[in-house]
Amino acid sequence: MSSGGLVRVDALWTGDRFTGPTLLSLVGERLQRATDVATTSNVVELGGTLFASLTDHHTHLGLSNPTALFRGGITHAVDLGWVPSVAATWLRDVRDRPAVAIAGALLTAPGGYPVMSGWAPPGAASEVGGPREAGEAVQQQIMTGASRIKVALNSDAGETVDNLTLSAIVQESHAAGIPVVAHVEGVGQTARALRAGVDQLAHTPFSERLDDGLVAEAVDAGMSWISTLDIHGWGTPTAAFRIAVDNLRRFAARGGRVLYGTDLGNGDLPVGVNARELAALQKAGLNGPALLRTIADTTSTSGTSTIETTPPLGPRVAWVPSPPPAEPARLAAWLAGARGLHLSDLAPIRQEHS
Repeated sequence: MSSGGLVRVDALWTGDRFTGPTLLSLVGERLQRATDVATTSNVVELGGTLFASLTDHHTHLGLSNPTALFRGGITHAVDLGWVPSVAATWLRDVRDRPAVAIAGALLTAPGGYPVMSGWAPPGAASEVGGPREAGEAVQQQIMTGASRIKVALNSDAGETVDNLTLSAIVQESHAAGIPVVAHVEGVGQTARALRAGVDQLAHTPFSERLDDGLVAEAVDAGMSWISTLDIHGWGTPTAAFRIAVDNLRRFAARGGRVLYGTDLGNGDLPVGVNARELAALQKAGLNGPALLRTIADTTSTSGTSTIETTPPLGPRVAWVPSPPPAEPARLAAWLAGARGLHLSDLAPIRQEHS
């Protein structure tokens, strides 16, 4: 489709709500809301529902297929741990896969998780023995393109970095303007991450029920939690699933920021938007706009939450080929029908739906 064309959809997600039928103008590989339209001839009747982005905030692309992930509706993905030289290649803009942000290698204690986990290849973990090595490791990840630093605090799997080293990781990262994400597993590890100033948890805490005071501290500190609920049983809930849902319900109820993430590559997970993950978030009390903001928060990519003031959408967008469901219970399954589109794909879609 040439520049200057028009596209009509049944609904558009603004970050807070769905619009009704909306006319958009296509300029190059960007869409913006059409204004002062003199004619509506030659409109691509795309229909369905359009999202500026659908983001999986916890993936391991080295254990998955980025192209299939984009086809399955994920337009933006965060890789939270892989060999830095490989992960850096995912930063290239390739039209048939998501836009990717990376953490590089996981920082961990010598011999700590995930060194002996079986899933992490050599180089996917950076073993640091003290504050100085920690600072150097942070800089190494940043130089390879990392936009966040991930630290492993998994006491159930072995040694973790000590508090001085953890503080050095956080301080070095924050000095560079980079947030810190922690894998917390084992009793007391969430509290350690919070006290050290970690910005985000890679998983909703699942190995212990957090007391209400600690949950409140995490919210007050501005910490965000990535959900990753479905890895606890892959559709057959486990004790860890129930603990995580309980923790997440109380965190969200107090106003904590929850982000959709699947830990893609960890077991039998759908490659694309995961309806089970979304349904688990609903069990934790997130539904309607609150559920959608976990995966489709336009502020993460545009800095604003209203379509009237957003920059043009694209070149990647997510599209569901039907209007939003009226029943909240259908939202997870409906959103799992999303597909990723590069706006240069609109011409063949017009032919399919004409």
